Amino acid sequence: MRDFVREEKLFRAIGGVPEALVEEAMEPRGPRRPRPSPIRLAAMAAAFTLVAGVGIYQILPRMGGANAGGNGIREPGSATFMSYAGPALPLTVVDGPEGLPAEREVTWDFGQTADAQANSLYAVEVTDTTVITNDGAEELNITIGYPVTASLSEQEALPTLTVNGERLETSLLWGESGSGGLWENPRLESWAQYKEALEDGSYLAEAKKEAPALEQTVTVWELTDSTAPAVDTSRMAPTLAIGFQVDEEETQVFTLGFNGGSFGENGKRQYDYFVPQKGERKQRRLLVFLGEAPKEYTMEGYENGSCEKPLEGVSAKMSAFTTTLGRLLDQLVAEELTQWQEGVQERLEGTQAAVRKMAARILAPRAEMQYNGYVLEDLLSYTTVAQRVVWTTGEVTIQAGETVTVTARYQKEPSYDFACASGGERQNLRGWDLGTRLGSNLAFGKITARLENCQHLELAGQNFGFELAKGVTQVELEPETDYYYMEVRLKEES
Repeated sequence: MRDFVREEKLFRAIGGVPEALVEEAMEPRGPRRPRPSPIRLAAMAAAFTLVAGVGIYQILPRMGGANAGGNGIREPGSATFMSYAGPALPLTVVDGPEGLPAEREVTWDFGQTADAQANSLYAVEVTDTTVITNDGAEELNITIGYPVTASLSEQEALPTLTVNGERLETSLLWGESGSGGLWENPRLESWAQYKEALEDGSYLAEAKKEAPALEQTVTVWELTDSTAPAVDTSRMAPTLAIGFQVDEEETQVFTLGFNGGSFGENGKRQYDYFVPQKGERKQRRLLVFLGEAPKEYTMEGYENGSCEKPLEGVSAKMSAFTTTLGRLLDQLVAEELTQWQEGVQERLEGTQAAVRKMAARILAPRAEMQYNGYVLEDLLSYTTVAQRVVWTTGEVTIQAGETVTVTARYQKEPSYDFACASGGERQNLRGWDLGTRLGSNLAFGKITARLENCQHLELAGQNFGFELAKGVTQVELEPETDYYYMEVRLKEES
């Protein structure tokens, strides 16, 4: 099977690392920073693995554009940072009547940052309280939703909701990832992108849709019990390669656990992986065929990933089974989460649904693929690290003529510039901003903004109207103004 045309299409062992991973490596670290997701660590480790003789043609995304150089031209009256954390967004009615009268008060509590160093001003506690009035003659039973920006792999940013002081039983609605095409940057990068996504209600409508079951039958080849002879690992990296031929018009191939491969003429393919050494973590090696599976294959061992010098004694057991694509993906998500993390049951269903939605987008007619292959590591890592808007939802009853008070509390990270690029008047700036009505169907009247425990801060830019030097830390906002922002830094010691 090594007679493949030398002008091979090389593909990534792991897809282009999402820019969110690059940003995370550069983020300022604070005491409340959650532990990085193992899925993302695995993805980054794989992306930096050099596959000898095969190569990876896109290890890192381009260091430019919005994430590396800011979110475009700085607009008057707005905050622009290289890494944008998203605004504090308003409560909405997910299921129920629109236009209910409401008042809102948002508080940013900087108390936990009082002892921070100048370059590590980090997350603040946000308390967002909404008073909803039932101005009708009948009792209302509604489903409310409070939106924040989060990822499936890091859900510490999700709020707790209380209604009239009592903890609300909640569930989650996850929005779509990214801001553009199928494999675009997996985050919304500016206020303008949030506005475009949320303004017409279609983003929430998509989030409310059930994930597709993906009932297409797939044939799965699984390689287990991989073995290789003892070698000098400073000179060799024993590699197992499996080759076969498929009808590329009729069959799509997904892979899991392979380090490299090549495509040849007439549907000839070869996939390979480094045989784990003693003590290394075992992982599943799957070839998944959507369509007709090959009738035969070859399996060969090589000294390294170039797959040029044969090596005797390299082998693996091959087994095959059939299932549906949806069940397979759900199983892989469950294995990945339970292997690395504790207390994942509450996020399992949402992660499985998001992965199936992403897979459906991949399989959609005329989907734009970055490469001619389907790497399941890409699907899992992209879907889990992608930033998206998620609504924490719950059912609320409001008696006729009465009000309820809904309070959301959560940790909100700042927007920031990378340390290597910030300087001058923007040195050590952090940003927080507010969308007054974006994505909400409530009829907001009074909206109040408050700062607490802010005596150690100075405001470098804002449009709220706070005056810290005069003790003005509470202001009433104009509901007709869509967007408010503040740029904050710690005071310099005198």
